[in-house]
Amino acid sequence: MLGKRLNSLLALVLLLVLLASASALAGPCRVVASVPAPQAAQVDPGLTYIEVRFDQDMLTDRWSWVTDPKLGAFPVVTGKPKFVDARTCRLPVQLKPGTAYAVGINTGGYGNFQAQAAPGVSCAGYQIVFTTGGK
Repeated sequence: MLGKRLNSLLALVLLLVLLASASALAGPCRVVASVPAPQAAQVDPGLTYIEVRFDQDMLTDRWSWVTDPKLGAFPVVTGKPKFVDARTCRLPVQLKPGTAYAVGINTGGYGNFQAQAAPGVSCAGYQIVFTTGGK
């Protein structure tokens, strides 16, 4: 009886170690889609948000939307960032026609976007550079 319990306990420990290893091998979380897409041109200046979608469920109480003036302007922010689900975060913005923008995600030394499965480990950086249409 003790032998069966010990075997069951060892099997459970092994399973937990394997699951933790698989998560670590997957690497840090990353952006898998954005609105607008990187390098998008003629983006509608009426778009009211910048959105990023991650490959994992995220900690929803933190974020790092980062400006890089060398790459483009940062949009006027019109509200607080908000997670619309566990993997998708939106930044409310106001865009101007005919403008080049750059919005970084976990860039420039900032790293507050983090997955629920790995608190304290920053997601990979991601840069959205785009231009709006119009004059």
